[in-house]
Amino acid sequence: MFLDAFTLSALLDELMDTLVGGRVQDVLDVDATGFGFEVYADRKRRYLYLSADPLTPRLHLVDEKLRRGLVKPTQLGLLFRRYVEGGLITHISQPPWERILQFDVQGPEGEVCIVVEPMERRSNILLLQKGIILDCVRRVGPDENRYRLSLPAHEYKLPPPQVGKHDPVSLILPELEAIFEQNEDPKRKAQQVLASRLLGMSPLLAKEIVFRTFGDINLRAHDVDIARLFETLQSLVLPLSKRGWHPGIAETEDGVSAYSVYPLTSLNGWHPVPTLSEADRKSTRLNSSHANI
Repeated sequence: MFLDAFTLSALLDELMDTLVGGRVQDVLDVDATGFGFEVYADRKRRYLYLSADPLTPRLHLVDEKLRRGLVKPTQLGLLFRRYVEGGLITHISQPPWERILQFDVQGPEGEVCIVVEPMERRSNILLLQKGIILDCVRRVGPDENRYRLSLPAHEYKLPPPQVGKHDPVSLILPELEAIFEQNEDPKRKAQQVLASRLLGMSPLLAKEIVFRTFGDINLRAHDVDIARLFETLQSLVLPLSKRGWHPGIAETEDGVSAYSVYPLTSLNGWHPVPTLSEADRKSTRLNSSHANI
């Protein structure tokens, strides 16, 4: 899965440019966990696909009008038609360092918010009004998570703060040195230390930083030259913090192995694509039966 915090920030910019101010003209159930939204914005129809599939959660624009894939709509689909269809998308936002996007909609029955959490195994799509959950794809009760209940008529809560992690944008060399000094496992890889101790640091990004520095993604943390690693980390993360996106996919004869918003040197066949939505579509294509081709 490649929808990490930086990638979602890039997708946020893309959707802000294309959807905000648009009217939701149609909402349909594409499948058991996915929904299609037809949005008329800037004199053009746009098609947004949201999926809470636990293995391949999705969030992107598609080129073709989506088809209804269920004979009987889901309860959440019915609520989307009631509260969202006919409404205006007023804003899209992302909580800091979270893999969550929030769509604010001025709907026929007042302001609502569509929350998309594209996280493997815990993916969800929720509809809120005044901070209260109207319904969601994946209901989570107190037996599964006492802190974050995902149930109708309950207050929506963001994930708890990520403690013990550093902001990679403001990170300084002594802090990175301290992070590696605290690692006591001689077998632990450098990319594992980065991914576990820095905010927004996905395994893919951590591997890329280590590979660009040393040419070996499996280098052990105890063997790292911290100063060199810090220079590479800054060269990659600082442009991302300024929203310098370069969407692309790693594609070979075997297919697409990854996509990113920065050039990948650690994987073969990376090349740029025009938008992040296109990268996501090519990475995991929709079933052809869902597209009105």
